[in-house]
Amino acid sequence: MKVLVVINPMASNGKALSDYKEKIQSLLKKELGDYDEKFTKAPGDAIEIARQARGYGKIVSVGGDGTLNEVVNGVMLSGADIPVGMIGVGTGNDFSKTFGIPNNYEVMVKKIAGDNVFLSDVLEVEYRNFEGKQQKRYAINVIGAGFDADVTARMNKSKIKVRGKLTYLMSFLIEFIKAKSYSLSLNIDGKERPINCFLVAFGNGKFFGGGMKACPSAVPDDGKLDVMGIEKMSKLRLLYHFPKIYKGQHISVPTVFETPAKYAEIHSADGRKVMFEIDGEIIGTLPLKISVKPKALRVLI
Repeated sequence: MKVLVVINPMASNGKALSDYKEKIQSLLKKELGDYDEKFTKAPGDAIEIARQARGYGKIVSVGGDGTLNEVVNGVMLSGADIPVGMIGVGTGNDFSKTFGIPNNYEVMVKKIAGDNVFLSDVLEVEYRNFEGKQQKRYAINVIGAGFDADVTARMNKSKIKVRGKLTYLMSFLIEFIKAKSYSLSLNIDGKERPINCFLVAFGNGKFFGGGMKACPSAVPDDGKLDVMGIEKMSKLRLLYHFPKIYKGQHISVPTVFETPAKYAEIHSADGRKVMFEIDGEIIGTLPLKISVKPKALRVLI
């Protein structure tokens, strides 16, 4: 069986390249034997590499959640029924957390070398990019709008390059100081609901932001997305409750809601520009239309 490994050398501020050469490559050769490798050079490269891949029995993403997202998009666009494997070296690796896969390269390589396949749902997202052009993108993990996207944008632009949860927390504290809630219109399965939220997340997976269990009820093969919103509260109260999100306990807070849906739309209700992120990448502003493609992708776990 031919295997294609797609490596994002810039993931985790360059850690992906060094770890691939020093640790992952030898493990892959041990478990897979011969395989093909391709390195990305710019955003979007992994989409094209995966889209144009032919004759492969598996495609493996080596990078963060953004790299995995690109590989997933490439496979979905190609229409090929190719299983996707994950070797997470980014700052998040959040989708793999839903399956309890540890941040251990030996374990991850053994999983992609095996034949245990999970039929995962994929979220189809319709949106406008920053240039106003209508676009479609697939999400495998979580889509976040509002405060989370603001934090992600700051984190991605930061000149201080640190890794892991500290990256998110530093950006969180800066954005928290100036944060305001967003006036939004949320449509869930045809029912319109006005909301005033700090953030709204749409989960296929449970985790985002480097380990936050934002959508604890999300199940990646149930044909539904998990909609979670943190509604307006005082900043002091928000700061007090926010740590609960790491264990999914924020859902017990009265101003937090969570509901399953087959389809969702979200708009800015007051004309304010609201950014969103897909699997950790900022790609546009609201409005969004999100639907579920049930069991559309084979994932090696």
